[in-house]
Amino acid sequence: FRPVFADYIVYEQHRHEFMNQPRARAALLHGGLIWQLALHSLGFDVLPSILDGISREAVPFGLMLDINGQTYFDDDLSEEEVDFMCGTYYLHTNDGNVEIVSWWPRPQAWAASGLNVGFWSSRCEFWFQSHLDNI
Repeated sequence: FRPVFADYIVYEQHRHEFMNQPRARAALLHGGLIWQLALHSLGFDVLPSILDGISREAVPFGLMLDINGQTYFDDDLSEEEVDFMCGTYYLHTNDGNVEIVSWWPRPQAWAASGLNVGFWSSRCEFWFQSHLDNI
């Protein structure tokens, strides 16, 4: 199996649907490429909604922080959701191994790419648009 453009369209539709759920805030808070993919699905108009506070899914699915004996919750993506946002496929090869491919670099690859400078730079945007054009 090798993903083709039609597979990308289906992935993008599923990502858009996911981004219309309460978990969208977690994707926007994630930063980096996940943040950009979330914005690509939702548009910049949603950014102020991040400030509205945690979603109703933050307690059962999010991040729990213990600071000075006080417990706090915030939205966070699971590893599976991060993989989903990146369009990750786990392909079983003929020799019994698993090959991991994705439409977009996963966070570990993004962190090591040289583009992860703490903000979405013009270089990041150029790379994103070029990558999108080449799909």
